[in-house]
Amino acid sequence: MSERELQTSRGERLSYGIFFFGQNLLWSFAGLVSTFLLDIGLDAKFASAVLLGPKIWDAVNDTLFGYIVDKTEFRDGRKFIPWIRLGTSLIGASTVFMFAINGGIGNQWVKIAWFLIAYIIFDCAYTMLDAPMYALPTVMTTNIKERTGLISSNRFGGIMGGLVGTLLIPVIRPKLGWFVSAVAICLVSTLFMLPILFLGKERTVREQSWEEYGLRQMFGYIGKNRYLTISLLLIFIVGVCSIETTLSLLMARNCLGDESLATLVTAVTSLPMIFTSLLIPKLSRKFDKRSLLIFGMITALIGSIGCYLSGYGSIVMFFIPTVIRGIGYSFFMVISYMLIADSVEYGTYKTGVRASGISFSLQTFTAKLKNAVIGSVALFALGLFGYDSSIGETAVQSGRVADGIWTVFNLLPAIGYAAALVLLVFFYKLRDQDVEIMARFNSGEISREEAESQLENRFGKAGR
Repeated sequence: MSERELQTSRGERLSYGIFFFGQNLLWSFAGLVSTFLLDIGLDAKFASAVLLGPKIWDAVNDTLFGYIVDKTEFRDGRKFIPWIRLGTSLIGASTVFMFAINGGIGNQWVKIAWFLIAYIIFDCAYTMLDAPMYALPTVMTTNIKERTGLISSNRFGGIMGGLVGTLLIPVIRPKLGWFVSAVAICLVSTLFMLPILFLGKERTVREQSWEEYGLRQMFGYIGKNRYLTISLLLIFIVGVCSIETTLSLLMARNCLGDESLATLVTAVTSLPMIFTSLLIPKLSRKFDKRSLLIFGMITALIGSIGCYLSGYGSIVMFFIPTVIRGIGYSFFMVISYMLIADSVEYGTYKTGVRASGISFSLQTFTAKLKNAVIGSVALFALGLFGYDSSIGETAVQSGRVADGIWTVFNLLPAIGYAAALVLLVFFYKLRDQDVEIMARFNSGEISREEAESQLENRFGKAGR
């Protein structure tokens, strides 16, 4: 193929970014399922166990799906787009099915069974489209800078989709109810997700064969790729502690006195993220991604502590550290997922196998697992603070519950940012220049000896 044939078109780049707008618009609604379970009358502690249960299946299907993607090639030679099409066709329908549970159903076990069936279908559909979408840039172009641009566009599109969702949902949900809101959100999100299914092209061929690899070798690859493990752990720790979206409605309802104020709080948090996410690709040309991420985590930590100390007596005083936290968190949102792509190059360098499907499916698994744990942690904490789901969604909880929500809403994220700093400073040693050298070796531009010499043997021998 010529260099010209390997370049993505403007339509592809645009459709790739707006896919994540639609996906995260839908996900921002699905992420409120813990509040939905409370509103249909499930006990808080009971609901926390119900949310965590499906993750037993999730732990199996995500890793197996990554293996299947790496081993499967469709008749037309494509590896990812057919899966994305199937997942997109199922994700909206399963979301609507999940939020169709009627709170008037008297039998708790009927509600639980309905939810578990719907959530498992939703979970499988999300896996089918999410992991292949993140891996798609690796076959759209061989140009590393172009891949980085595509990854940046998916983060920006995702942030915008999440922002629109979190601003819109608190306004429309009380008026339309859970079911009608789910139908509306799913229809709109699907419109944004469709274009890439027709415009996206897979141009490159895999350089390594997985024919001789089985599940044992797959887990061996994961064990050898330490930076994939660190990146996933980083995403999980920060993600599971970032409880703001999950508790946004309950925080606004009980601490600020008005559920619709969740929209204002989200806007103050998210608007800085838009500008920062646009700035990060430019900063990445001058500064190493690891350094930028460390700066972001320090900023977010300071903002989270400031939010807690400001109290919920004055919403104006709360906004200032909220903006600071939003700026820091945007560094995490954009850069942390770039680390997965870097770990693919590292894994290829170490093992000789390019396991994009497994790597990105583990990212999907981590994202879904941390969201399930977020819901369970939030609901369990509410139960400890005495949250009473039997009094209805419009009733005001006690002052003790409000204080508990405020503490979890602000200090739990601070713990996550502090843990991320420890990981980045003491354990994550991969630099941008290292990844570039590995990518040149992986593509055959330089020899094994040249790569090991330039890397000064800091990462061991190449796995060819």
